[in-house]
Amino acid sequence: MESKAPQQSAAWIGPLESAVEESLDGLFKLRRYLHQHPELSGEEFETTTHVARLIEGLPLPLRIADQRRGLTCELLAPDAASNLPRLALRADIDALPIQDAKQVDYHSTRDGVMHGCGHDVHTTMLYGALRVLHQMASRDQLPWPIAVRGIFQPAEETAVGARYMILNQALHDVAAIIGIHCDPSRSVGRIGISPGPLTANCDMFKVKFRGRGGHGARPHQTIDPIDAATQWVQSVYRSVSRAFDPHEATVISIGRFEAGNKANVIPDHAVLEGTLRTFHSGARASALETIAKISEALTMATGCLVDFELGFSAPAVVNDPHLVDVVTHAAQQTLGDHAVEPIPRPSMGSEDFSYYLEHIPGAMFRLGTCSEQIGQEPLHSPHFDIDQRAIAGGVRLLAATVIEYFDPHRNG
Repeated sequence: MESKAPQQSAAWIGPLESAVEESLDGLFKLRRYLHQHPELSGEEFETTTHVARLIEGLPLPLRIADQRRGLTCELLAPDAASNLPRLALRADIDALPIQDAKQVDYHSTRDGVMHGCGHDVHTTMLYGALRVLHQMASRDQLPWPIAVRGIFQPAEETAVGARYMILNQALHDVAAIIGIHCDPSRSVGRIGISPGPLTANCDMFKVKFRGRGGHGARPHQTIDPIDAATQWVQSVYRSVSRAFDPHEATVISIGRFEAGNKANVIPDHAVLEGTLRTFHSGARASALETIAKISEALTMATGCLVDFELGFSAPAVVNDPHLVDVVTHAAQQTLGDHAVEPIPRPSMGSEDFSYYLEHIPGAMFRLGTCSEQIGQEPLHSPHFDIDQRAIAGGVRLLAATVIEYFDPHRNG
């Protein structure tokens, strides 16, 4: 869709900038608090309660999800009709099972748990955007009615949180959705966004190998599941990578291998867990067919029963072109003409944001969070951190995207 530049943008840019600056100290403190108190997927009770208190303090009406993990809130202003379709802004709130290795005063206080993917930052920026928009509304600084649904989602890392929030009516009366993700490969003040595919389909799987255990000195009397499992890995790695056009990206990776508990005992079972990532349904189906054939052949060759189980999966995130245009224009106004960097090819990573897109159009963008001094460690690193100046840019951009989205000149 061709961009229609809003004609009243100059009237609200200044008040938005002022509201962001007034909020920054509190937002920096919030992000550090969240970083110090991470909670794993499925355990986000304290985080939900903390965010709920902040939302109540604005005040905005909110609804906590049925397991008391995750919440939604509403911002209708100024004088927006109650039936005006919402634009949802989504942030994820869960952390990772990683030991925080940073030597900073805001490092995680919980052993083996840290915000290594920026979800504390996403949560802070969504709250900041709601705060700024609410403040502008109370000062009569918004140029036209807006209707925002804030979604603070648990369990993104386990790919179940988006569906859980959808079941909790998070998308009721929502017309479109915007997501944000930290990007340590981009500098503060830059965003990455493109229409079309942004991430890959991701299937999590488990493979169980059931053999016959015995003494390590007499392997001929056993059916060795470790031997079968290592053959399976090598065969699948080789076959999946060689069976497809190199332009048809397909990636399979094993992240867990568990077998046995004693050096001189061949166990009777072994377990592998991993992920299969593809962009297109045809490639996914072909990869799964290849895996099934390898599993069957290996059972015949070794006598070890191979049981392949598909677990949670997330489809690809596909950005809506119109919403990409909205975010792009908002970024140019708040971050500068050169802030937007097109993403040349999709990531093989995954995001359960994609489940929202099965119901409504949406777009996710990547926010630069690094500088020469800090923030260059990759996502999921025990040293992951951000240059906190990125928070201001993220809040500006989310708030501006809301205003741009509801511009009657753009929609009219």
